[in-house]
Amino acid sequence: MNKTRILLSVQASLLGLFLFFSVILFSSAAPQEEQKQEEKEKQKQQVITEEIVVEAQLPKELPISTTSSIKREKIESLAPRDLSEVLSYTSGTFVSTGSKSEFRIKIRGFESQRITLLYDGIPVYEPFFNSFDLKTITAEEISNIKVVKGASSVLYGPNALGGVVNIITRRPDPPSFTLKTFYDSNSSLGVSSSGAVRWKNLFFSGFSSYEKSDGFKWNADAENTLRENSDYERQNITGKVYFYPGQNSEILLEAGYYSSEFGIPYATELYKPRYWRFKSWDRFQLNLGGIFPFLRDGNLKLRGYYVRHDNVLDSYQDADLSEFQWESAYKNDSTGAFLLGSLPYLSRSELKFSLNFRDDKVRIQDDVEEEWQEYEHRTFSAGLESHFSLSSKWKLVAGASLDHLRKYSGEDKTTLNPIAGIKFNPSDFLDIHATFSQKSRFPSMKSLYSTSSGNPDLMDERGTSYEVGLRYEKKFLLAGAVFNNRIRDLINPVRLPDGSQTNLNMGRARIFGFELEFQKTLRWLDLSVSYTFLDGENEEEDRPLDLVPGSQLNFVFSLNGKKGIQFTMWGLGVSTSEVRIVDETIRVPAYFILNAALSKEFLPFTVFLKAENLLNTFYVTEPGYPMKGRTIALGMKFSTGRRQE
Repeated sequence: MNKTRILLSVQASLLGLFLFFSVILFSSAAPQEEQKQEEKEKQKQQVITEEIVVEAQLPKELPISTTSSIKREKIESLAPRDLSEVLSYTSGTFVSTGSKSEFRIKIRGFESQRITLLYDGIPVYEPFFNSFDLKTITAEEISNIKVVKGASSVLYGPNALGGVVNIITRRPDPPSFTLKTFYDSNSSLGVSSSGAVRWKNLFFSGFSSYEKSDGFKWNADAENTLRENSDYERQNITGKVYFYPGQNSEILLEAGYYSSEFGIPYATELYKPRYWRFKSWDRFQLNLGGIFPFLRDGNLKLRGYYVRHDNVLDSYQDADLSEFQWESAYKNDSTGAFLLGSLPYLSRSELKFSLNFRDDKVRIQDDVEEEWQEYEHRTFSAGLESHFSLSSKWKLVAGASLDHLRKYSGEDKTTLNPIAGIKFNPSDFLDIHATFSQKSRFPSMKSLYSTSSGNPDLMDERGTSYEVGLRYEKKFLLAGAVFNNRIRDLINPVRLPDGSQTNLNMGRARIFGFELEFQKTLRWLDLSVSYTFLDGENEEEDRPLDLVPGSQLNFVFSLNGKKGIQFTMWGLGVSTSEVRIVDETIRVPAYFILNAALSKEFLPFTVFLKAENLLNTFYVTEPGYPMKGRTIALGMKFSTGRRQE
């Protein structure tokens, strides 16, 4: 463990001790009457800075696109470690991993590079590859996840061609302290702590976690075998300060640091083995902003942020990692800000507007002896969206965003992306919508400037989306949508006559499908089932889209017994898919995964037992990269006070 990791572990321990003793101090020092007054004040504080509220609350303010909401109660029932273990169990999503050991998501067949991931309103992605890794987002601090599919609002800014994953972290409810730990059959262990305290109009909350694993085992010929070079070590620490200058205003300062070291398992077949290892994969985030009244009944949300990625990748010539080959480094900085506004007008109508700015600076060193390459991107977006009520039951939504990319080299790009739709609410529990939208995705720095295949003259990819959806929520929830997407100017790698490679806008694709979702909640039962059908075609090559399963069925079933006992079972069934590797079409077999968790409360403790891949199924989400076999984990959670969701 290097000095940075030792320092981070010390910081995490000190944070946990500070929060624990602060909880005791503040709990004993505050008189009962003062606590009662504080409770009344907290009930008045209804603003939420983290949520980039273009969707508002479900179901009455349901947007004109299909949105799945994953609440904290469901997340806790799955006992997940990170975001990748949550997103597989909602309609329209598919999580996979492959050559770089990154956990990626597809939304209705659209890959991660065409999806926007927001964490407390901040767009999170590595700017050179324009991608993100789901396992770098810890699940313990997530309060709610919204997966926006289809015609997402123009207020989200550029590059939301395939949809939006909007993560909202938990808010403080001081005084509180939580300590959680687990150990599993892969010799993986983890510990995390969180807590919150209050002083007058200031709220302080913090979170820290540490995980270490020797790697995972996979079902190799009916025998669970350690996957070589799959070990990892991760640390995460986050702190927040909330300040309430007035009843309708909130200011938030948030800082977070994620640090990891991990191996990248090499392919078991089809590909030439690559013996790679991330010596470090670190991310630092800092943001400041708030929510404020605007004119009479409107509001403004403003946030500025800074994100730093420091990644060092080592390559070796052998599986024992004894013969060093090369080391590449990435030092990438992103500075940005967004402004969101909402202003009611006339009766039951609302005007929403946004401004987004981001400056990405990338420094790359292909090897320790080579010079650093430097690139820069600047993106701007201005959005305007009107929600106009024709009557109490009918609403029209229309808007557009103007998105601009200022390149390091090549011609700058400006795109107009419109959206239009109609909503019909015949009752409080029924919503019907029909939408049309156009979205774009700017090319990544890698596709523009890579020394091996970059093309600075690439245009943005363009998509057109049509959707009709319905949502019924009374004694149960039933939601569904039929959609059709057409994409043009897809960026594809092309081999030139001289043997070199470049990227060109030459692809066309279509994705047709539908999805269904059912939820039922009783005092003792929580049930959710969803099904997604996709028919995706690469029209340029007249074949199915790579690694897009035609059908996917998932469910989560929870029984809430007496005396704090909860049993949850969840499963995922995925049909076959295919992928083109060089000139060969590879079929990816269908699979079914079953998981279960059992927990029991002994206040203030909770003990849980979790089984992943209960049937020990051999399966791959991408060929050559088998997923982990049966894994049993045992954990415990200690909580004082409570955390507001």
